[in-house]
Amino acid sequence: MWTRLMTTTLQIAVVGGGPAGLAAAGEAARAGLTVHLYDERPALGGPVYGRAAESTLLAELHAAGPRIVRHQGATVWGIFEPRTLAVWENDRADSVRPEVIVLAGGAHDRPMPIPGWTLPGVTNAETMLALVETRALPRGWRVLVAGTGPVLPVVASRLVRAGAEVVAVLDAASAERMSRALPSPWGEWALSGDAAADGNILRAARIPLVGSRTVARVVGDETVREVVTVAVDETWRPIQGSEETVEVAAVCLVWGSVPSTQLSQLCGAEHRYAVELGGWVPARSAEMETTVPRVFSTGDGAGIGGAAVAVLEGRIAGIAAAARLGAISPEVARSRGEPHQTALAPLRKSQALVGRLTATRAGLAELITPDTVICPCEAITGAQVDQALNEGAGDLGQIKRMTRAGMGQCQGRMCNPALTTMLAHRRGIPLETMVPPSIRPPVTPIPIHVLATRRDE
Repeated sequence: MWTRLMTTTLQIAVVGGGPAGLAAAGEAARAGLTVHLYDERPALGGPVYGRAAESTLLAELHAAGPRIVRHQGATVWGIFEPRTLAVWENDRADSVRPEVIVLAGGAHDRPMPIPGWTLPGVTNAETMLALVETRALPRGWRVLVAGTGPVLPVVASRLVRAGAEVVAVLDAASAERMSRALPSPWGEWALSGDAAADGNILRAARIPLVGSRTVARVVGDETVREVVTVAVDETWRPIQGSEETVEVAAVCLVWGSVPSTQLSQLCGAEHRYAVELGGWVPARSAEMETTVPRVFSTGDGAGIGGAAVAVLEGRIAGIAAAARLGAISPEVARSRGEPHQTALAPLRKSQALVGRLTATRAGLAELITPDTVICPCEAITGAQVDQALNEGAGDLGQIKRMTRAGMGQCQGRMCNPALTTMLAHRRGIPLETMVPPSIRPPVTPIPIHVLATRRDE
């Protein structure tokens, strides 16, 4: 059995400094608790919803003073029983044992492999937004934005403001179905910008927003030269004869996000596959508590829903955590939590509606060719995955053991969504019946010397 150099006992630990984590920490601190807030990034707010946190959440954080202890740049790389967090901070491996854990780890990008997707110049929303924020985006760059979901116009509008030439925005979802759902759910998604303003910018720039169409392949040598787009049907299968070629310098593929459930899986919480929420999510009570007592899960890490949902869930979890520790009475907890529960109800409807419209569909797997790289870490191709399936692989664990897909540095974050889509398409298996991939610590890469600082007990 392993032990760490130092063990710390805390009242409450919040893992994740995005809107959900900040809201949970603020409510727990308001109840008089001392909260330890862990985030691996140097700046709080989250990579996508950072601006949504600037208005009130960061102010609440500052107002709480010493009741919220910040651990910025700290990596929580595992959970061990009983409710023990493995933390890498200040170049040392420590053990933290809080009485209550609130997981607010957010989500990670959902890649969808197509021929040429690993070429330089093909990127995702987070990377493209980082280029915009750091003013590293070449002006006049011809960029195609494609994928699905509410992040598409956010990325496209920021590219326009940064001086890029956005040639088009392609959404695999039906434009007619999306228009019936919008603008209300789109606006309620509450991303890091104003949905109406994003739309106005795209209309003023005369950028076409095309539904039921996507990128079939990216063509280039050392960088992107052009893309081939294709129309897709209701199941997102490519329609033969609908291909068009567009010259571009870059492609931004936005296939939404996948809940980061590695820590909630490690702690033993039950999970289910929810298409409308982005994938596997922990089963939770109305107070955001998982099936593991005193472990809560909030925000996009428990189901993709946007900043508004994340803040409300975080507040509910923070209040419930304070009640579990006796900092406030059950009556006070109900009184404080009820307005947030009420505000959350209509957002849940929007979350489910937009989630179902933009959920990745198995027809996209037909874009994968034998040479398409599925697992960049281990250089596993579509042909190798298909061979494993032909030889009887029936779940992600068997594919992993037969091909090494998912054994790389990213621990399957890059390839598991695509492998799930391939498995469902090739086998005709409903996504809801899929078994989640096994998770082992460390859930994120850490230097080997961090583990070497530990000793056998």
